[in-house]
Amino acid sequence: MLDKVMQTAVSSAIAIITLFVLTRLLGKKQMAQLNFFDYVIGITIGSIASEYAVVRDIHMAEGLTALIVVTLFSVMFSYLSIKSYWCRKILDGSPVILIENGKILNKNLQKVKLNINDLLEECRQKNFFDIADINFAILETSGKLSILPKSQSRPLTPRDIKIPTINEDLCTNVIIDGKIIKEHLKSIYLNENLLYTELARQGIDDIDHVLLAYIDTTGVLHTHIKNNDDSDIRFLH
Repeated sequence: MLDKVMQTAVSSAIAIITLFVLTRLLGKKQMAQLNFFDYVIGITIGSIASEYAVVRDIHMAEGLTALIVVTLFSVMFSYLSIKSYWCRKILDGSPVILIENGKILNKNLQKVKLNINDLLEECRQKNFFDIADINFAILETSGKLSILPKSQSRPLTPRDIKIPTINEDLCTNVIIDGKIIKEHLKSIYLNENLLYTELARQGIDDIDHVLLAYIDTTGVLHTHIKNNDDSDIRFLH
């Protein structure tokens, strides 16, 4: 009995490690970005891994071979979809217009097997409670609904009222859970001594107490202390 438990534990560990390596090979995709082919491949790989982990009749070489072959097929088809429009159209499908100029296109709803209640729910989740406010609603290949509101229903922007703005960059995390992210410091041309100096100005003498510290686009250092909801803000010169 103990031998079977150990074999299952070892097989499961090997399956998990193999899955991790293979999924890194497949690339990063959020669940909402998966097309039908990616979804099927994911289910297949998961099924093979689970069978390999618990079924004793499956030899390790057989299970790993099946996982690698399925993954290679996925990589090959992904490459083809990048290089070929027709292959991409077959694998990914095409976006479908569901609403045009405030009118629901019933034939397209039937084509994508979506009922009116589901469509209305998707619109409400995107803060559109009146179909008449929608210029276009498009069902993407990922299954997400993209909405282009009519010009009269769009939020007011600085461009609309001709207010000048400056471009904003990303914030840079410099400390995470008490650890300095050195490559981030280098990317914004700062050194650790300057960071420690600024932390001292904020009354922080132990970096281990810092949960998160980041520098915004204006050069301001924001610090969040562990077990403390307050944050100190100072300019980093």
